[in-house]
Amino acid sequence: MRQRIFSFIALWALIGISLLFFGVHAGIFLIALISLFTQLELYQLFEKMGLRPIKSIGLIGGTAICFGAYYLPDLDAGNDLFLLIFLLLTLIIIRMDLLAGRLRSFMPTLFGLIYVPYLLHFLIKIVRMAEGSNYSSTTGIFLTIWIVAVAKSTDVGGLLVGMRIGKTPLSVISPKKTYEGAAGGIFVAVIVGLLLLSLFKSLSPEGFSWWLAILIAIPVAIASIASDLVESAFKRQAGVKDSGNIIPGIGGFFDLSDSLILTAPLAYLLFKYTVF
Repeated sequence: MRQRIFSFIALWALIGISLLFFGVHAGIFLIALISLFTQLELYQLFEKMGLRPIKSIGLIGGTAICFGAYYLPDLDAGNDLFLLIFLLLTLIIIRMDLLAGRLRSFMPTLFGLIYVPYLLHFLIKIVRMAEGSNYSSTTGIFLTIWIVAVAKSTDVGGLLVGMRIGKTPLSVISPKKTYEGAAGGIFVAVIVGLLLLSLFKSLSPEGFSWWLAILIAIPVAIASIASDLVESAFKRQAGVKDSGNIIPGIGGFFDLSDSLILTAPLAYLLFKYTVF
C-alpha cells in the first residue's frame, strides 16, 4: 500500500514538475506518451479476451490525434482530424479483416482508438482552449494539472477512507470499492482542488472562482470513479489484476491513467461552458 501511494505521488509529481518547468511542449509529449502506452495495454487486454486488434494502426492513429490536437491548429482534432483518421483506419481494418476471412479486429482496434487517445486528447484541447481565450499556455497547463490532481486524489482519498470505514460495496466489478470510500474520495478531491486554486490563483483564469472549483471538482471526481470502474471491468474480463507491471505499486500505464479517460472530456466541457 505504501509503495503504491509513494509511486503514485512521485510519478504525478514528476509529471507536474515537467509541465511547470518545461512548458506546454513537455505536457503535450507526456499526455501523448501516456495515451500511447495506455492504448497499447488496452489492446493487450483485448488479446487476452481472444480479440485481435491491429495495434500498429490504432497506435499510429491515436498518436496523431494527440499531437494534432495542439500542433495542427487549423484542424480540430476532436472533429476533422479524428474523422479523417477514423474513416481511413476503418477502410484499412475492414479490408485486412475481409482478406483474412474474419472480423475480429475491426471493433477492438477502433474502440481502443476512441476510448483512450480520443478521450485523453481533451486534456490537450483544454490547453489550446485557454490559449484561444487570450490566456497563456501556462493557464492551460495549470488547468490540466488541476484536473489530474482532482481525479487522482479521488483515487487516493477513496482508497484511504475505504480502508478505514468502507462497508457498503460500490460495485460487483470492483468489490473493494465502497460508497464510503467514494464519498471520502470526492471530499478529498474537492479539498485538493481548492488547495491548488489557492496556491496558484495567479495562474487560473478569471472566472475560475472557489464555488466554481467545487462545482467542477465534484462531477470530475465522480467521473474519475466511473472511469476507474470501466478499467476494472476490462481487467476482470481479461482475467488480470493489473494492466501491466512497469510502474512499482501501481501496475501499468492503464492503471495510472484509468481515472482520467472519462474525466478529460467532461472537464473540457465544464471549463468550456463555465470558465471560458
